[in-house]
Amino acid sequence: MRSHRGALIMRYAIGVYAAGMVVVAFLVATMGDRHPFGMLLLFGPRWMLAAPWLVLLPLAWFLSRRMGGVALVGTAVTLFSVSGFEVPTLPMPPRALGAQAATLRLVTYNTDGSTELASRIGADVLRWNADMLLLQDCAPEVAQALRAYRSTRRPPRRYRLYVDPEFCLLSALPVQGLTRKPATDGAYDSGRALRFEVIWQGEPVTMATVHLPSPRMALFAARQGDFTLLASSIRTRFGASQATAKWIREGSRSGPLIVAGDFNLPAESPALRDHWGGLRNAFSEAGWGFGHTMFAGSHRVRIDHILVDRAVDVRDVSVLSGYPSEHQPVVADLTIGR
Repeated sequence: MRSHRGALIMRYAIGVYAAGMVVVAFLVATMGDRHPFGMLLLFGPRWMLAAPWLVLLPLAWFLSRRMGGVALVGTAVTLFSVSGFEVPTLPMPPRALGAQAATLRLVTYNTDGSTELASRIGADVLRWNADMLLLQDCAPEVAQALRAYRSTRRPPRRYRLYVDPEFCLLSALPVQGLTRKPATDGAYDSGRALRFEVIWQGEPVTMATVHLPSPRMALFAARQGDFTLLASSIRTRFGASQATAKWIREGSRSGPLIVAGDFNLPAESPALRDHWGGLRNAFSEAGWGFGHTMFAGSHRVRIDHILVDRAVDVRDVSVLSGYPSEHQPVVADLTIGR
């Protein structure tokens, strides 16, 4: 009798949790950055919701095949639709370091204004073997270290350095038409971006690096019980995302388009989907795992992205680790066409 009651409780728990994950997936997709509660879900530790399945899934298969099927569906929904776990859709071998190939290696990294990075940036650039390095929140010390590094380089790999009050851009390709996005109505939180053009594989490619407004203050206040800033944060970030995407597209030519940087929008954000639609997320296509790029204690989220249009193929992408800021670099190997 007790074992029968225990089995019923386990069946109920598995069914309820699976149904709950379907509801959470729906709320994240529809309310994400459109409602304060959805924002909390979007930036919350959703990856932790997959942990209970480590226990529930084996129990379900022990109970019956039917319950195992329910648990399997619930696990899939939790991993892929709730937690943002990614599996490569078209796995391709990454470019070996130093190999000659028609591949552009792009690294984007929000350095959080770290000055510690200055002492290691030269070694990091060599290690990354990047054709294009985009740094957001680039400290003057880091910019100076990049200047010193560039001055010591010799052919055949000669970098060009462009420094902006917000960004540092190190490029192995000639850059032209470098333009900074003007602040809307003079507002700092209207979204910051640089747009430029490079010649890659014989054709012009429009590229941009962005740094959109952070939800940090609103989320911190919510942790202290003050939820009043959430709605204004949604409006600010939604507006900045929309305005920045429009500005970048208005200045892009008919060739390929690549946008990278700190969007402060998780991959599941409706704002990312609505404003940047038509561009593919490199990690969503070729990455493996959760791909978290920002770490603050137990809080981790994927908000740094590399977005490409249909003309660009993603061969490989990964998030690096061990760097001196809450954000971590994202590196992708890209090619034009198949």
